Amino acid sequence: MHDPMSSRLDELERLTRDYARYSRSAGGLASVLGGAFALLAYLAGGLLPLTPALRIVLVMLPLAWVLARQWLMRRYYQRYGRVEEQAPLSVRVTHRLCVVTVVGVAIWVTYAVTSQPRPLNAGDYGYLALVWLLAPVVWFWLRSPLDFIVGTFLFCQAAVTCAGFTYPVLGTSAAAANPPMALMTVMFPLVAVVFIVAGVVEHRHFLALRERMARLRDGATA
Repeated sequence: MHDPMSSRLDELERLTRDYARYSRSAGGLASVLGGAFALLAYLAGGLLPLTPALRIVLVMLPLAWVLARQWLMRRYYQRYGRVEEQAPLSVRVTHRLCVVTVVGVAIWVTYAVTSQPRPLNAGDYGYLALVWLLAPVVWFWLRSPLDFIVGTFLFCQAAVTCAGFTYPVLGTSAAAANPPMALMTVMFPLVAVVFIVAGVVEHRHFLALRERMARLRDGATA
């Protein structure tokens, strides 16, 4: 005969494991928001005139997303208490490689910008600041592959905006002038769509998880 207490403990273990995913690998609504921001940054940056107002919006998008993401994780998805997901070794190694890559690119970009014969301007400093800011953001918060790709695009779009240009969108004159860059950056809106779909699935899973937690709590007090 199956022990009810053992069944309840098994269910509690599964609930804890699923709940912990929302501290690291599952973004839910934060993923939906990140994907929407990436699509907005890609399309607005490539199709609209780069006015001062648009520059401000594109620079603020990655910062707003990181703040909203952390708020959703701590205040919504982990409202019942902080439970940290234990990532496997392969995931931790991949994450560290991403951080090292970002730092390496930041060093190379800094050298390329500062070695120019002309004096640096405010746009150059903003560009370098955002490139370097990406490194700690990836280290502390962008721990899944989709988080890393979308977050990197948002910060890079913001950085190049400070320098006075944006990534080209296929079909525009800017894309015709730089086809390799246009083809390379087309992956970002595609990843953004995947990010949105994954976020919707994760959020629906959380709603079901919350119902399971409620049933377990009601069973414990019955």
